[in-house]
Amino acid sequence: MTLIAERLMVTMTAKLTLDGLTAQQRAEIFRRQMLIERDRLEAMHASLYVVARCDYPDAEEALELRLGISGMAAADGIAKGVVEDFLVATSPISDDPSMPIEAMLWSDLAETMADEGAEAQASSRLVDLGIEPTQLREVMARKVVNQARLSALEEFRRALSDPSASYAPVPLDAFNMVAVPLPSMGAETSPAVSGHGPWGTLTPTQAAAKFFEHNPRTGGLDGKSIKRGRKGWTPKTREQFMLAAQFLEEVMEGRPLAAVTHDDLVTLDGCFGWIHAKSFRKSERDRHKTIVEIADETRKLVDKAEKAEEKKRKAKALPTEKANTAITRDSVGLSVATTNRHWSFLRQLTRWFHDHHPLARLDYNAFIAADKRNARDMRERFTVEQGLAIFHLPPWTGAKSLARRMTAGDLIVHDAFYFVPMIAWYSGMRRDEICGMELSDIEKVDGHWQFRVRPNETRGLKNTSSDRMVPIADELIRLGLADYVAALKAEGETQLFPELVSIAGKASMGDVFYKRMWVKIAAAVPDLTHKQSIHSFRHTAIDTMKGAGIAPEIRADFAGHALSSETEGRYSKAHLDLLREAVSAIPNVTASLASAQLRLLPAKMRSSSATGFKGSRIR
Repeated sequence: MTLIAERLMVTMTAKLTLDGLTAQQRAEIFRRQMLIERDRLEAMHASLYVVARCDYPDAEEALELRLGISGMAAADGIAKGVVEDFLVATSPISDDPSMPIEAMLWSDLAETMADEGAEAQASSRLVDLGIEPTQLREVMARKVVNQARLSALEEFRRALSDPSASYAPVPLDAFNMVAVPLPSMGAETSPAVSGHGPWGTLTPTQAAAKFFEHNPRTGGLDGKSIKRGRKGWTPKTREQFMLAAQFLEEVMEGRPLAAVTHDDLVTLDGCFGWIHAKSFRKSERDRHKTIVEIADETRKLVDKAEKAEEKKRKAKALPTEKANTAITRDSVGLSVATTNRHWSFLRQLTRWFHDHHPLARLDYNAFIAADKRNARDMRERFTVEQGLAIFHLPPWTGAKSLARRMTAGDLIVHDAFYFVPMIAWYSGMRRDEICGMELSDIEKVDGHWQFRVRPNETRGLKNTSSDRMVPIADELIRLGLADYVAALKAEGETQLFPELVSIAGKASMGDVFYKRMWVKIAAAVPDLTHKQSIHSFRHTAIDTMKGAGIAPEIRADFAGHALSSETEGRYSKAHLDLLREAVSAIPNVTASLASAQLRLLPAKMRSSSATGFKGSRIR
């Protein structure tokens, strides 16, 4: 039977071979498809920036996704002769390690790229050439089409990395033409022609300010140009963007951005490697130094410490071992996440600047590194024992005074110190979601209290999935949260924690809570590890629900995670009942606390003070 089957296969192959495409026909299909693919990729690239200006997705990230997945699809088509639909998994970069992987179909992504599909394109090319389609010819044509698509993608990537190679130079006399001086097009465009002008003199920080002015999605020049309902850059993001430009400016020593070279990026990368992250820019003295000066000082400190340690070892005749100094070679250098952020901002700045003034080739791929840390290992949940230890500290059992909240006494005050950690434990909400909440975001519906997590005047949300309802645990109501909200409303307040508002407006309310309160709480719990932070409250809630068998879609709604599909009526009564069951799965670590008489912070401690934050210093 095997011999018969093999003989039949040989006979069929011989017949099919006579019905294939010639080399000339395949070459013509390839040529025509390449022209189509070049135009399509250029149009797709331009459309991403149009969308970016309208709705603020990351155009560069979207482009990289489409190019990478298109290449995979084309390679699959070359190998198999057909591109079968498949899932595309994406994991957005964020500070929240618990963000889920999102998935979409390749066919859906292809629609956003005006990709007709290799099958349709192969048929069109055969018709264009007047070739009668047969089964074998269609398969061969699909393979050629995919080869052209893959080749066009590779060509497009090369053009992105070296824009000057996009078009070959064309001599004017080849067309029997005479060069004619270009008409004046104004100050904005003349630098691109002459190589001089206002764009050519901008420093990196001046260019960054110009970038803000030209891109309202960033908030504009003053940071206030975001249209209502549109997500824009936060003050913190703007500050980080400007800081990256400042670092580059310090490395370039006064030269304009137009003169930046790859060597400048290499120098900056070297500085990043000699920064002591724990102390970098923490003191006022350091903030008046350039990154080059700070890196040089750190390098000298490390050399001096290592020489001193080596001298001690020789004097004591000890075997060579690692130096035990406060600052060592292993302890310096910014993290991969931090340097990647700086490089991403600089890449965005210089690519935008290049549209107005030509720049030398800058290869950021040489510096942006893959962060190989496992997101699950970056933060650990709290144990129940740690939860009990936290909520048996003086802020919840009794403090010495308003200024000495971490010293035992008999004073209990209802404020951010008291409520933020408890809300975090029983809700799993993000730090800024809790700290930036307004009083109107806490509501009672059908006899049940709930948090309405939504953008407000104080802060936005991480993504659209973060807009949600979170049932309030009965324990929070027992310990006075509803009474606290009512009392603040009676005082004329609008914020849930008005004492966390930063006067300067730069720090988020979550940052203020961390710096003024959380560091003191964390220091008082001796067995906390470096992997346990405020975000660990969120891990605790979600992991507890998972262990209790709560359905994944309920956990996702509770946490504000994206789902691959959602149903209408997401927050029906029945659904909210399921969310309340999920909340009840979180262990009660405050049952032993008494429901104390409500006491607010004095009005003057909820208003602006000379300390730079609202409220007084707390010990």
